[in-house]
Amino acid sequence: MAQSNPVVKVLDVCKVAPMPHTPNSTAQTSLPLTFFNVQWLRFPPTQRLFFYKFPYPETTLIDTILPKLKHSLSITLQHYVPLAGNLAWPLESGKPILQYNEGDAVSLAVAESEANFYQLSGYSFREAKELHHFLPYLLASQTRVPVMALQITLFPNAGFCVGYAANHAVIDGKSIAMFMHSWASICKRDGASTLSRELTPIYDRTIVKDPSDLEKAYLNGWPADNGANERSLEFQDMKAPLDAMLGTFQMTKANIESIKKWVEDKWQEKHTEKPAFHPSTFAITSAYTWVCLIKTRKLTTEKVHLLFSVDCRARLEPPIPSTYFGNCVTGCIIDADTNKYMEEDGVAVAAWAIGEAIEGLDDGVLKGAKELIPNYLSRLKEGGLVITITGSPRFELYKTDFGWGRPSKVEVVSIDKTGAFHLSDSRDGNGGIEIGVVLKKHETEALAPLFASGLEYHQVHKS
Repeated sequence: MAQSNPVVKVLDVCKVAPMPHTPNSTAQTSLPLTFFNVQWLRFPPTQRLFFYKFPYPETTLIDTILPKLKHSLSITLQHYVPLAGNLAWPLESGKPILQYNEGDAVSLAVAESEANFYQLSGYSFREAKELHHFLPYLLASQTRVPVMALQITLFPNAGFCVGYAANHAVIDGKSIAMFMHSWASICKRDGASTLSRELTPIYDRTIVKDPSDLEKAYLNGWPADNGANERSLEFQDMKAPLDAMLGTFQMTKANIESIKKWVEDKWQEKHTEKPAFHPSTFAITSAYTWVCLIKTRKLTTEKVHLLFSVDCRARLEPPIPSTYFGNCVTGCIIDADTNKYMEEDGVAVAAWAIGEAIEGLDDGVLKGAKELIPNYLSRLKEGGLVITITGSPRFELYKTDFGWGRPSKVEVVSIDKTGAFHLSDSRDGNGGIEIGVVLKKHETEALAPLFASGLEYHQVHKS
């Protein structure tokens, strides 16, 4: 339960249930987990904040914003009933199950804060712990944990923010983005309950096939924490560094195109054959950020590793609908020599590696998936740095407009525990990319000039 502190004052903690079902709503009482879900069991929740400028007094926020958000949330949950439920692990079951029972509801905390809205929603580095005041938490036990919790924080005469915590074992980034867009769409249309086809979730679990018995491999893949109960649904105790700092960098479309051209030129300098892959925006942005982080941290390890998630929906055979609700991602790990990435053409080498890894997914997106967890754990054990990527510009989070305009900032706070960097679309919608990073305090001063000078270098050296 949310508690007041010097930064926020909790005004209310309520439960928002799905509005009574209509004949057209999708009612579910339970959903089985697939192997895509069980690989994320006990992984810490995804926590994200959406900041909205709305410079009106407290009374306007309470009388105008809150009722519309609550009402539209209840309507949206008609379509997303499982989000009001719980992940449970019955004694007689070998794996958890997603359950919704009549009376279940999403916990919604409403708070007020006099903190500096503009500083919190800015792009400069801030202490991660400052942002946790505006996030809800999922209270987990060994046998039960909610799927999602929400918090709305009002900043009188400045704006408000919507924060969520979502259980990654139930829902991936694509599905939670669909929910947020659905909620915003219904709110903006004054509670109209219909959803477009692109936002209507599909719950059919029979379309996910598991011929390689990945479910068993994933259920047995994670070691118990310090002798903890392997059947527990309590989250892994991943603690953020006390001095964890969150910041956001931006790459414009022009930045990306200039680096892309430079990467292609570097390939032609060293190879006679054409590359077997296309240097995508994802590959370029990820490679540039990865190399900047390696240089910032001045690594002494011989190996570095990059782990990124892959949406399997369109890559499965046969493909499953893009609106499939739940978890449908796998991981891809790239290994590299640290020294190669420290050299002048390190970004090009990294982009080639990422591009080739993505191209390799065409041979089967789940090829090697059974070894994914052991491979990840072995790299951690070896001591090499494993940097992960979360999010996607394709989620279009900056289009989440509840009726009062686009977000002024979208922040993923949970990367403070995982150390990942986060990719999203740009606030101005011009095709650029925003990159959220987490660093220790002493590293922040090194990354900013390195990131900026690198972009300038590639702009000057483009052909």
